[in-house]
Amino acid sequence: MATIQPKKRLFGAVMLSLCALIWGFAFVAQSNASEHLSAASFSGMRFIFSFIGLFVIYVVYEALNKKFHYHSIPWSKETLIGGILCGLALYLAMFCQQTGIETTTVSKASFITAMYIVIVPLVGIVARQKPSIYCLPAILIAVLGFYFMCINDSFKLTWGDAFVLACAMMYSMQILFISIYVKECDAIKLTLVQFASAAVIGIIAMAIDGFPSGVSIKSAIWEILYLGILSGTIGFTLQTVGQKCVQPATATLIMSVEAVVGLVGGVIFLSQYPTPREVLGCLLVLFAVILAQQETHRTFLRLSKNKYYLS
Repeated sequence: MATIQPKKRLFGAVMLSLCALIWGFAFVAQSNASEHLSAASFSGMRFIFSFIGLFVIYVVYEALNKKFHYHSIPWSKETLIGGILCGLALYLAMFCQQTGIETTTVSKASFITAMYIVIVPLVGIVARQKPSIYCLPAILIAVLGFYFMCINDSFKLTWGDAFVLACAMMYSMQILFISIYVKECDAIKLTLVQFASAAVIGIIAMAIDGFPSGVSIKSAIWEILYLGILSGTIGFTLQTVGQKCVQPATATLIMSVEAVVGLVGGVIFLSQYPTPREVLGCLLVLFAVILAQQETHRTFLRLSKNKYYLS
């Protein structure tokens, strides 16, 4: 990657930090929403608003391209196929996360979700990327941290924690799809199809699960708007802009703060205080995430030609 100017790096770091704050506190909003809406309803509605918000940005984006005579990558079959695959993986990730948050704490959910950064190098093997020496230690440390966070005295994993772990795995698949298709597609168009696909899947899921009542929607409207507009549209935009201005390893390190923000948000807004055992698990997972940056920077993310993308 070419050398990035200090002012540009600072700007990118600020954008990514704002994104991490938005996504970290999103766990609190999800926890509150779970008291009023099912996982299918909430996940579907958040993506409907995310699509609407990004569509507005897309219209402005195309207008600016036309005004300044800039030719973006045109629509293609790859944009549609890639967007649909990304949308499917993203919806399943958010559905699993929302289902898990119904029965687990925000602090555990945020750190288990962060494990997707450790899982990414494993997923990269599918793309014929050779893991480095950092991969195995990071995975082992993350597994140990997961054990301290989630395995109780009877050596059982709760369903909530299992669903959030499934979320981390689906996030990894979404990153794989993004890394493959972003090379040939316009990032805004690809993300727009991703949100559209996730919204359609969400509507189908709501039809099967049962559409929520107006009272339920009204009770969770602020949480829906937060996750749909702030976390979805604005969060992804901040991430895209920020990651163009900093090195991939630095970007991932900043974004991993999302887990810490989630823990703090759970304590401040929900009075969910982690036990010493859970804190130890969180610290181990965070260390594993940081260690995994070494592997991620040198192998998997080269697939995207330095257009690093996380969900």
